[in-house]
Amino acid sequence: MRFIAALCALALAACSPPQPAPAPETPAAAAETAATSEVTTDALVAGARVTSPFVVEGSAPGDWYFEAQFVAKLVGADGAVIAEAPARAQSDWMTEAPVRYRAEFTFAVTQDTPATLVLQEDMPADNTSPREVTIPVVLVPR
Repeated sequence: MRFIAALCALALAACSPPQPAPAPETPAAAAETAATSEVTTDALVAGARVTSPFVVEGSAPGDWYFEAQFVAKLVGADGAVIAEAPARAQSDWMTEAPVRYRAEFTFAVTQDTPATLVLQEDMPADNTSPREVTIPVVLVPR
């Protein structure tokens, strides 16, 4: 009797409609993911023209920090790191609440240089890629 019940259950499972495949991530979905990461920058918009020294301030969830800082860097169009500076917590970072940060970059360019500001969590959970927020900027000579 159990054999027949198991056979019926398998037959019903085989007749179930297939589950739809997950939709591929679109640029709009990627932008939404960045927006919901809860990392903010003060007064920095995509495409901003910045000079050295370049200061970035904002807030990030406490779990982005390790030892009161997380990774911040300026990356050129070729993928090379132009400048790197720790984004340092401005108050107690041992919380899940947003914590203010500050990072200061020094760089030298001879012409307008497209780059990307990358803010990246430090010490992500095991076997996961670090969360990050990217903002395109233009580095301008002084």
